[in-house]
Amino acid sequence: MRRWLPFDYAVRNLARRPLRTILTGASSALVAALIVATTAFVNGLQSTFAGAAQEDTVIVLSSVAERDLVRSTVTAGLPELLAASIEGIRQINEMPAVSGEIHMGTNLHLGERPPEKGADVTYQGFVRGVTDRAFLVHESVTLIDGRPPRTGEVIVGRLVRKQLGVPAQELALDRFIRFEGTSFRIVGHFAAPGTTTEAEIWTPLTELRGITRRDDSSAVFVRLETQDAFADLELFAKRRLDLELVVIPSSSYYKELSDYLRPIRRLAWFLSAMIVGAALFGGTNTLNAAVQDRLRELATLRALGYSGGALVSSLAQESVVLASAGGVVGLLLARAFLSGGAVRIAMSAFALKVDALAIVAGFAGVVLLGLLGSLPAGFRVMRLQIAAALKEP
Repeated sequence: MRRWLPFDYAVRNLARRPLRTILTGASSALVAALIVATTAFVNGLQSTFAGAAQEDTVIVLSSVAERDLVRSTVTAGLPELLAASIEGIRQINEMPAVSGEIHMGTNLHLGERPPEKGADVTYQGFVRGVTDRAFLVHESVTLIDGRPPRTGEVIVGRLVRKQLGVPAQELALDRFIRFEGTSFRIVGHFAAPGTTTEAEIWTPLTELRGITRRDDSSAVFVRLETQDAFADLELFAKRRLDLELVVIPSSSYYKELSDYLRPIRRLAWFLSAMIVGAALFGGTNTLNAAVQDRLRELATLRALGYSGGALVSSLAQESVVLASAGGVVGLLLARAFLSGGAVRIAMSAFALKVDALAIVAGFAGVVLLGLLGSLPAGFRVMRLQIAAALKEP
């Protein structure tokens, strides 16, 4: 009958060299935190654009803008023209869900006026000029406090402070923010979970046209009742050659943005894999060193009748217990430091998504790391020459 070493033997071995155990456990904690951070980053980046897409919404923009909302320009009267020409546009409270908007990046300054002393710090931000109809189209946007903006006012997404890297009180209600040479009072904050819209500043469209000296819009967002309405809208764009329009489903537009950022997601996984690989080699060397230090002990156990498989199993238990303990610490650290966090990207930002998938991936990763790290040491134990090992000093 095969004899197995008790589980507490593997656990007790961890206390024999405390410094080595602590360092190896810290390595496992860092790996777990890294895997959680990478998964949260990739999930947040991917779901951000998926969350912004609405199946019933299309974007009408300039055909010469190469699908860039910031570079696009369409006539200011296009929303009313579409509402009058296209049947099948969704009506909400007897108002057509058609939103003409200006999308622009700009330099931002905090405060009602430049400070008398010290530098007037410049931030890069994203501003969207909207009308009240924007709330009919962008259903993910919800005011969490305050009210919609009027002349000289703005509402601020809840990720703007993280995108700018400033304390929350700097963007509190009734504080001021300046751009394009004009000061605006903050009268509200809004949320749009899972989208980059949360990193934007919204202000009335008409006033933004005035201060930027524009007589156009960037694009028009339209919500439709049926798929037939999309065909009608495409036909309208093709007939009105003078307007130079192109119609894109919002799902397609944001999917293209997500695909554009795919190399960044791949790079994140590649860098994570490199660090995990380094941790794997480190753990393997550590366990090999532990086997070298315990050759006589392991040979004695073989002489007492324990099989090579029993010793390998005990080494695997030792490695997995240590990796799991370190992994739990790493998960707690990741949860504490990443939850509610955000990543700045250009003039926008997106929230890190620390969900169940990220937690499971982090813990499963370190457990697998522990198992793989024990394989070389286990292979050495299986080939152990009892007589020669007993003569080891």
